Amino acid sequence: MAITTVTVTDLALNTESGDLNVGALGTLGTEIATGADGFNVDLSGYLDRKIVFVFTDQGGTGDDVTMVAGNRPPSQRADLGTTVITMDASDTRAVSLENAQFLGQGLGWSIGNHENNMAGTSAGDNTFVLVLALPRDL
Repeated sequence: MAITTVTVTDLALNTESGDLNVGALGTLGTEIATGADGFNVDLSGYLDRKIVFVFTDQGGTGDDVTMVAGNRPPSQRADLGTTVITMDASDTRAVSLENAQFLGQGLGWSIGNHENNMAGTSAGDNTFVLVLALPRDL
């Protein structure tokens, strides 16, 4: 099982980001080549920020991305369970997820501070994940 590590793109207020496409148009962020293996996002240093996940289906068949409920503690709302983001073929979807439901150990205890991860899996392959940390001023 090869869990994919996804890094956070830190956005600054009133400043444009770098190019967010990895290669071809629509390849935003990090590719989750084998969806069942899952992905982890280390949010150490971003706990006081709003986080936006952008998912793009590049597998051409649609996809369901499941964000795994966190561990309690630190996630005080982990009992709300997982959230599934459903995409049709070639869709791009964005969702802002709260730390109180999803923050936890991540998959496989693989990166960073092990209580500051958000993790998920994908029903399909070749899904791209872009994670944005919004500025504190928003």
